[in-house]
Amino acid sequence: MTYFEDGTPYRYLAEFEDGSVNVGWLDAAHPYATGEVPAAFAERLVELARDPVNRTRGWHYCNLCPRPAEPMPPPITVKSDAGEFPVGFAEIRVEGKNGARYAAPDMIAHYVLEHRYRPPEEFIEAVVQQGESS
Repeated sequence: MTYFEDGTPYRYLAEFEDGSVNVGWLDAAHPYATGEVPAAFAERLVELARDPVNRTRGWHYCNLCPRPAEPMPPPITVKSDAGEFPVGFAEIRVEGKNGARYAAPDMIAHYVLEHRYRPPEEFIEAVVQQGESS
């Protein structure tokens, strides 16, 4: 997966450039913020990852996880109340305060749940707020 620093302009898939900023485009070669996140945020983030946008043809394996020995490991999965589902092949979009828009890989749910990634507070608030208005 491509690495983008949190808060930089979204430029991954040119046809979807919409003024969004990047959140959660992690890579093992770059440090990232860690810490606890609110349960409501984690739950809503998983819901968003279950119904992503901008699907791609291939999928990304998490390079923060130990690499399996098999040449083509299965996709990373995330568990939810509705069942387990794969991530690493799409994006999510979230609208925040004052019209801020965020673009994140669907893998962000895995990063938060398994690697303790703590996204910027504005993104956390936007995800929770979006869940409250749904």
